[in-house]
Amino acid sequence: MDLNLQVENAVSRFGSSAPTQGVIVKKYRPEGSWTAQGSGGLNHKASYGSYQYLRTGADTAQDRSFDMSAAGTMSVINYTFDSATGGKWVQDIRHGETILSGRFSMVRSNAPAEQQLAPATNAGLHVAIIIKSAVSSSLPPDAYPRKGLVLQSYASDGTLTFLGFGPGTLNSRGTYTYKKVSANTAVEETVQTSDYFTLPYTMVYTFKTPTSGSWFQNFGNGMILFSGTFDTFAR
Repeated sequence: MDLNLQVENAVSRFGSSAPTQGVIVKKYRPEGSWTAQGSGGLNHKASYGSYQYLRTGADTAQDRSFDMSAAGTMSVINYTFDSATGGKWVQDIRHGETILSGRFSMVRSNAPAEQQLAPATNAGLHVAIIIKSAVSSSLPPDAYPRKGLVLQSYASDGTLTFLGFGPGTLNSRGTYTYKKVSANTAVEETVQTSDYFTLPYTMVYTFKTPTSGSWFQNFGNGMILFSGTFDTFAR
C-alpha cells in the first residue's frame, strides 16, 4: 500500500530539517521494506528502510521504521483510522526530536487505471474549493477568510486566476506547478498575487472521485492553514 502522509504540523526541538508542509508518500513493501518521497515545500527527500507494522487496536496501528538513508534513524508512526482508507497520523523521529502529524489516505501501490483518481495535470480545469476551516496563530480572525468558495482556474501556461465568494475572499492571480504523487493525491505549489500581498502556498489534494475530494493548504509558510472540499470541471 501507499500511505499519503499530509504534513499539517511539524515540531522540532533542535531546528530539524524535516518537512513542514506538503505530503510524504510512504510505500510499504510485503517483505518489510519501504521507500518514501515527499513533495511540497522544503526539506523533502527520498528515503528507504525497514519496518514492522502492528495493529494496536480496533482502529489504530503502529509502524516502527528504520531509515537506512539516514544512518538507521528510528521513528514511530501511530495511525488512527476513521475510515477503512484514512485517518490521522503522528510520527515521532529520534525519540521526540521531531514530531510530524496530519491526516493520511491509503491507496494500493501501482493501482489500476480505474483507481487512478488524481489527474496527471490540472491545466484546463476549474477547481471550486470550499473553505471549511481556516486557522492562524499570527493573524486576527478578521484578517483572512474562514468560510467561502474560491474558483481557481488553471491555464496550460502555468498561470491561474482566483475568484472569491464570501467574507474576506479575494480575486487574485498566480503561477503554479502541479504534481500527481500517488493514485489519489496531488500537490500544487503556487505563488498568489493580489492587491495586498504576494505569497506562496502549498496545496495537497486528496481525490475521492475523479472530480472531487478534500484539500489542505499551508498558506504563507504556516501563516494560515486552510482545509475543505473541492469539485473540478473543465474550463
